[in-house]
Amino acid sequence: MSEQSIAASTAIVEGQLFSAKVNGEAVIVTRISNKLKAYSAKCPHMGLPLASGKVANGTLTCKFHGAEFDLATGSNIKWVDSFAGIPLPKFTHNMLAMGKKPCGLKHYNVSERDGQVYVTVQA
Repeated sequence: MSEQSIAASTAIVEGQLFSAKVNGEAVIVTRISNKLKAYSAKCPHMGLPLASGKVANGTLTCKFHGAEFDLATGSNIKWVDSFAGIPLPKFTHNMLAMGKKPCGLKHYNVSERDGQVYVTVQA
């Protein structure tokens, strides 16, 4: 495992995403209820970037296909239901999912000490 400092503690703002690379892995870090959370920056649906997704009310919505995740736990709230932000009819959702089952975000260990935020990923 490899721990890496990614930012000053003050750079990780409540309810906003901070993007970083740790050991070649793209990660997103946020504060939810003043607790740090770190996840893979790739949506589990198709691996598209989550860093440009919409954050609201403690959730992150992938801008590409509408998958929604709870930022406190990483769990999936809603699977794919749109294309580039445009809602699609329910009968298209299974096709859009491309056989992928709903799943949560990959979680990474994150810690804070001496005014820095550290993320640990497998080497």
